[in-house]
Amino acid sequence: MTVSGDAAPSSSAPPAPPPFLDVPTLLELSEPRPRPNWFWLAAVFFGMLVIGSTMASRQSPQAHQAVELLSLVVMIGLMAVMTMATMYTVRQHRARQQSVEAIEELIQLRRWDQAGMALQLFLSEPANSSRVRAQALVYLASVLARHHRFEDAIAVQDYLLEHDLVDDATAYGLRLGRAMAMLHEDHLVDADRAISDLRRGGGTQQSGGLALVEIYRDVKTGHPAEAIELFTERLPLMQQQLGHRVADAHVLVARAYDLLGRDAEAQAAYERATLLAPLSELQRRYPEVAKLAEKYQPATAPAEVA
Repeated sequence: MTVSGDAAPSSSAPPAPPPFLDVPTLLELSEPRPRPNWFWLAAVFFGMLVIGSTMASRQSPQAHQAVELLSLVVMIGLMAVMTMATMYTVRQHRARQQSVEAIEELIQLRRWDQAGMALQLFLSEPANSSRVRAQALVYLASVLARHHRFEDAIAVQDYLLEHDLVDDATAYGLRLGRAMAMLHEDHLVDADRAISDLRRGGGTQQSGGLALVEIYRDVKTGHPAEAIELFTERLPLMQQQLGHRVADAHVLVARAYDLLGRDAEAQAAYERATLLAPLSELQRRYPEVAKLAEKYQPATAPAEVA
């Protein structure tokens, strides 16, 4: 009997690719898979061959010689296969490491879209090393934050910290980034708790990054006087550690001066900030400072040399 309607497809459709930079999917797909231990399998096989040779030698000298020859051939074959497998594994590991290094270079060059596509491909298959996977996840958090996907960035940072996948220095940087992302998402209570944890970790007086996070917290929560005081105290440290990113602190303190009605000081800080970084970039990082463009003039770009 014939069934009416459209005919069923002869083969199943290929699986849909994972969503672009979907964090739960990439975390699952990139999880390292256990590999069979070929050395022990080969040792067991060779041991069984030796036992068989011993049993055969008790029956006839001819069988003993044949089994000895076979054992020699099998041993040489196993050594060759294991050598080739080791070489393949080393080449594969180097290729994956080079892929992560290429992603790092794309991020340094600010080619965020290309870095995101490279991370999508890299994390869509099981990693052969937990260390290399952790590196890629750190870069993933940076790319997500760049695209203002702060909730996803926090999820990746939490995963790395909870599973203890990075060293102490990298973990400190992740905690700073997570606190900043929480502020961007208005998770103010969680951000304040994260900042307190960073303080308890020691080295508060030596961290320009933490000073920047605290200044942003004070500006965002309506405490401009505290932001200005902290900026004045930690400016030399931020200049030393943050480089051109100290422009972030200048533009935030300009907003703090503006909230207090100290227009002249706000103008001066705004000029210093826009001298160090493009205005569009500062407004992208901190939407709260966009209103400053309505009142204050950015730094004048230097004239081109003829």
